[in-house]
Amino acid sequence: WSLLKCVSSSPSFSLLNKSLKKIICYSFFACSYSLITLIIFYFRNILVDKPNDQSSRWSSESNYPPQYLILKLERPAIVQNITFGKYEKTHVCNLKKFKVFGGMNEENMTELLSSGLKNDYNKETFTLKHKIDEQMFPCRFIKIVPLLSWGPSFNFSIWYVELSGIDDPDVVQPCLNWYSKVGLYFKILVLCF
Repeated sequence: WSLLKCVSSSPSFSLLNKSLKKIICYSFFACSYSLITLIIFYFRNILVDKPNDQSSRWSSESNYPPQYLILKLERPAIVQNITFGKYEKTHVCNLKKFKVFGGMNEENMTELLSSGLKNDYNKETFTLKHKIDEQMFPCRFIKIVPLLSWGPSFNFSIWYVELSGIDDPDVVQPCLNWYSKVGLYFKILVLCF
């Protein structure tokens, strides 16, 4: 399962003259499984944007929760944006409502976005929550949770996913240190009360 989504980086801005926003590499980690998903609509299909190929998508088994797709980043990163590609025509399986979660492990994630896609063929990019009190926080895992498709009784399809942000260790490591201290602080608070 070590397929990577990693396109050559295209720097778009500088942070503290040290780090650049770029496309973040990821691999498949887990999903709500079905035989259809494994045979036809294989998860790796979201790694390549093929809007004219109807089979180039990840598809859930049903529209009943929980349906999800978990991506593992190549290394911890500040994930700032998520882009969804779509089929070349409107499609009943497009995500009308979805949520995106992120965290350093797959068991403890924070909600980064609650939104929906338009039922058209245009890529859509969303800004993800990536700061707590103006402090950037890192993620190692991104979980996409489909909630509603455009066709009321249809399964969910994700055609293409691209993540962008900062994975420069000089920027991410101080954020990891802060995140670890904050996490330890909250664990101590929970134990005390």
